[in-house]
Amino acid sequence: MTYRIDRVWPRTARGWLCAGSAAVLLSACGGGGGSDRPVVSALDFPVETAVSVYMQSPHQFNLAGALNGTDFTMSYTFTPGALAAFEGHAAHTATEVAVLTANGVQSQVRFTNYFALDPYVSYGSLDLDTAEYAVFNQTANLPATARVGQSGALGDEISYADSSKLQMTDTSTLGWSLEADTATTALFCINVNVNNSSVGDGSQCYRIDANGTVLNFVMRVNVNGGTLTLK
Repeated sequence: MTYRIDRVWPRTARGWLCAGSAAVLLSACGGGGGSDRPVVSALDFPVETAVSVYMQSPHQFNLAGALNGTDFTMSYTFTPGALAAFEGHAAHTATEVAVLTANGVQSQVRFTNYFALDPYVSYGSLDLDTAEYAVFNQTANLPATARVGQSGALGDEISYADSSKLQMTDTSTLGWSLEADTATTALFCINVNVNNSSVGDGSQCYRIDANGTVLNFVMRVNVNGGTLTLK
């Protein structure tokens, strides 16, 4: 069985999970996952501060992973931009670009996120290649602090073919969790459930320390019983 991936997470919500026209073919009929054994930290982690600080600075990560004998690499960049109007909000913006490569096939995704800070609130996103337009209804704020094992809801997203919002393409439900990593770090994850049987679920995780510094970036995509982890 094959599964097409041209996005492996975010936008506001589930952007890189859905299949698209420039997709990479992923053989994903089972298996997956790594052998790392995480350590449960007893520290408190300043989640909201970590996310807000992260969203105001440029970032670049080179990720890699493998699933069912196929090696994947991803180049990911995050670039803050100017204020812009979105759904009646004066929003901060950031452009995210991801290039995913597997079996010599390359797929690029570019989109702009719209959000508020202090506290962080996500409003939605615009795909710069397809014009797909997503509106996020955030029903709960990120926690000020959290410990490993805690989790909560964030809200729901509706995606449309374009900004006219005349054609809905799918909906997603988002939540957060703080997962074990090391004695001094944790993985703060945004978990996405796309309400469409043809699209896999997944998570975008930030490795943070007790000072709220984002140290690294991890993506997970669950498809057909397998999990592709890029880190």
